[in-house]
Amino acid sequence: MKSTDKQRSRVRRYKDAGFTLIEIMIVLAIIALIAGGVGTAVFNSFKKAKVQIAKQRVGFVRDATVKFMIDNSSACPKGVEDLVAQKYLEKAAAKDPWDKPFGYKCPGTNDPDSADVTSPGPDRQEGTPDDIKSWDI
Repeated sequence: MKSTDKQRSRVRRYKDAGFTLIEIMIVLAIIALIAGGVGTAVFNSFKKAKVQIAKQRVGFVRDATVKFMIDNSSACPKGVEDLVAQKYLEKAAAKDPWDKPFGYKCPGTNDPDSADVTSPGPDRQEGTPDDIKSWDI
């Protein structure tokens, strides 16, 4: 074999060994589809977790109100801040996961032995179907 034949043979081998732009774009498109599906699933799980945390915190406020009333001859606290100030409730549980204050009425209309506690829910608006209410949990 001549040296030019060897060079042509090498060039042909290297040319066949690479990836084309189309192949790379197809792989990137597949990766993007997979990442989009995983991202959507994670986002939905995160949203559900925040709703569960809100329900727990509403329950904590309601339970703290009951403890306060037992210790204070059935007197209602002035609000959630009063429960925090007197150490019946941790400060972290004084707001919902969307950083909104709880709606609070003591004694409650729906729970006259405690308080009605509400969170506006994921849409952050009062009076919508996604509101979280102490008497529903």
